[in-house]
Amino acid sequence: MACFERACSALYLEEPDRVPLFEMHISTWIAKKLLGRDPIAYNIPLILDLQVKGRPNIDAAVAAELEKLARIIGLDFIRVPYGRNPKTRVEKVGAEKWIINGASCTWRSETLWRDDWTFNRDIDTKSVIESVKLEIERYESGEKDYIFSVLRRLVKKLKGRVFLTFDSDGSWGPIVSNPPLLRCVLKWMYTDPSVPKRLIDAYTDLAVKIGVQAIEEGADAVLMCVDYGYSRGTWMSPEFFRRFVKPALERQCNAFKNAGGFAILHSDGNISGILDDVVEAGIDAYQGIDVEAGMDLSAVKRRYGEELCLIGNVDPRVIDYGSPEDLISEVKRCIEQAAYGGGYVLSASANVSANKNADNFLLMCKAVRKYGRYRCDRS
Repeated sequence: MACFERACSALYLEEPDRVPLFEMHISTWIAKKLLGRDPIAYNIPLILDLQVKGRPNIDAAVAAELEKLARIIGLDFIRVPYGRNPKTRVEKVGAEKWIINGASCTWRSETLWRDDWTFNRDIDTKSVIESVKLEIERYESGEKDYIFSVLRRLVKKLKGRVFLTFDSDGSWGPIVSNPPLLRCVLKWMYTDPSVPKRLIDAYTDLAVKIGVQAIEEGADAVLMCVDYGYSRGTWMSPEFFRRFVKPALERQCNAFKNAGGFAILHSDGNISGILDDVVEAGIDAYQGIDVEAGMDLSAVKRRYGEELCLIGNVDPRVIDYGSPEDLISEVKRCIEQAAYGGGYVLSASANVSANKNADNFLLMCKAVRKYGRYRCDRS
């Protein structure tokens, strides 16, 4: 089977020739070992430095590198990033600090953070909703067309050969990725519930527009990166999830599927308490199944395996620190718990952006090809 056919077979809950392979993110350390040089894809500090220098064609370089990494690793899916805004103003002011469009940002813990995003910062409700509406206006005017630049390049070369996903979510992703906004939204759910409702509706309006266009441009699925949970549970009660978030998730799933794509949800954390509602909202696949947060792959397979493709659950700690024997056992565990009957894709349970063990990462990819094969005779 070709990569694309294998991925589609799993998403349709069928048995392909073998378990497909997906990865959310490849760390710069692993990519450097595979490429023999510093990578551009996944390397935000380098991309910012190139923007400071006025380097042209960054998106073309990222697309070419993603294609090469997928080929080296044997990925069946490529998660396509947004293109770079050519009008972004970037100034480097420290070893890991930049001024981006006037905002001070620091690279730490493998993430780019705005320095004014302190957890206790107050958020003005009116200004945050107006800022989302402004983003919608910019999108509708064509000002944000650059976000599809990498996608268009990969569609041109790989459409129908490798399965392409593109990120878009408004149900929770933009909130959980902004710590001061997250704190305020969780408070507003109690004190002023109309505000989070209007905010999530606005974010979802934009997410639907972007996701539908991505499918029209050639993406095969929209990846909704939401992180509804953390290590001990969900950010909100199941009741509040159903009240504030589930309608937005359902709207996104309907829009993306009606446009001809798959709706794939990525969430870190333990989301057992809301998983019934997440599945009911209409997702085609659930990526993550966070083993570090206590998510049980075998239990999720038993409960949802006939209606949902499962992606993930390899423990990132084993990838980084385990012996080769430990890693092969971990891959076998995931295959044994979730591959039966089809509808399973192997990946790490959380992205490996900070992992440095390239040998184990490659061993995981080889192991799924060796141990993830289905029987030829399925009668």
